[in-house]
Amino acid sequence: MSTPDDPFAPRIGAANVERAEPAGRAIPKLSGDIRHLIPKLGLQNYWYPAVPEGRVGWRKPVKLSLLGEDLCLFRGVNGNVVAIQDVCPHRGARLSEGDCHYRGTVACPYHGWVFDEGGKNVAVLSEGPTSGVCGKPGTEAKVYPTRTLKGVVFVWIGDEDAAPIEQDVPEEFFDPEALVLTGQVYWRCSWEVALENSMDSHVNYVHRNAFVVARGGFIARGAQGEHPIFVGNGFGGDVAESNYVRTSPRQDEYPNGWTWPKTTYRRAWTWLMRPLVERGRRNIPPPRSARWCGGHHLPGMFRAEFAYDLYTRMCVPVEENLTRVWYYHFLRPKTALARRWQRFLYAAFHRFIIEYNFSRQDERVMLNQRYDTPEKLSSTDAEVIQWRRLVVTKHYGGRDAAFEYRNPDGLAPDEVPLERVSVRYVQERVRAR
Repeated sequence: MSTPDDPFAPRIGAANVERAEPAGRAIPKLSGDIRHLIPKLGLQNYWYPAVPEGRVGWRKPVKLSLLGEDLCLFRGVNGNVVAIQDVCPHRGARLSEGDCHYRGTVACPYHGWVFDEGGKNVAVLSEGPTSGVCGKPGTEAKVYPTRTLKGVVFVWIGDEDAAPIEQDVPEEFFDPEALVLTGQVYWRCSWEVALENSMDSHVNYVHRNAFVVARGGFIARGAQGEHPIFVGNGFGGDVAESNYVRTSPRQDEYPNGWTWPKTTYRRAWTWLMRPLVERGRRNIPPPRSARWCGGHHLPGMFRAEFAYDLYTRMCVPVEENLTRVWYYHFLRPKTALARRWQRFLYAAFHRFIIEYNFSRQDERVMLNQRYDTPEKLSSTDAEVIQWRRLVVTKHYGGRDAAFEYRNPDGLAPDEVPLERVSVRYVQERVRAR
């Protein structure tokens, strides 16, 4: 019989906050409804986007919350952004409310304890240069590893040694020719609800009036969907089953005479925008490895090869029912002028089209979505099931835990050919012939 403190007991509901469990525990049975086993505040021991680098100045630190932890960010001696726990070990004051009096340090607002970028207590301003407590064991602040890429500060959250950041951050952040444009919004729902939103066939219904869908035209998904293919850090969709490489009808037709969409007036918008869509599609760089194909990837991202770029949505838990949603837009302009033009287009149009017009339609549904009631998954929800299994496996077994999943045709996760999981790669090969 399970007890209230049993981590394997069913616990679903807004009032039940699951505490993070140490990696390496026995992985529970992954069958049936396993939603209660999903960590409410995300996966520990991964790299997460924290803040745009430009938000952190030299004089005042910045407070940031993610995965239930409060961080204080400030500039190190060489200008790099560093992160320490936003709690002074002396009396618990918030370091983020202090000041950066001296280069590469932050001072507690209460007694002036000064910490360097390594978390060491290097001075106590309220006691003077001869303070006896300065530098003593136990006076240091916890440090979080950071790395800045393409203007984004990433932070390692977890108690294990930081893994290579290339395993958790998309490959374009390490491409010197890549232009990565980023944005942020907040969704007032859990990170798992936000992420699962991109795993099913709701687009032709919820987003039927979104600009990005109307300009691209109706795409019939079909009742089967795409079977997921495990690529090592997540799932891609099987290109052989993708509706993006098929010709879609104008409408879905039902046996009783119903049609969906009910009208075809949106096709006028689709026809008008087709030249721009075709031109924009040529700007979408296909991924260079199957590991970063379109699909879902740990610790909480969805990548899509549509719109006008390679678009990534990264769901970062802040609180149980608050998610910071990052967007990465990847292009590879050939000239400096083209880079400036793409920045302008993003600021003037594309950010609104994707991050607000399209995504806010999702949020309106998710705000009142019940995640604690029995659910009936359909045949298009195969990726939802496998994603939950993957998340729970990594939560209890650690980031290196083996995941039991058999790919189509017996493909090994690290041997999946790119043409099997990337529509854009296939399109580029066809165009190059």
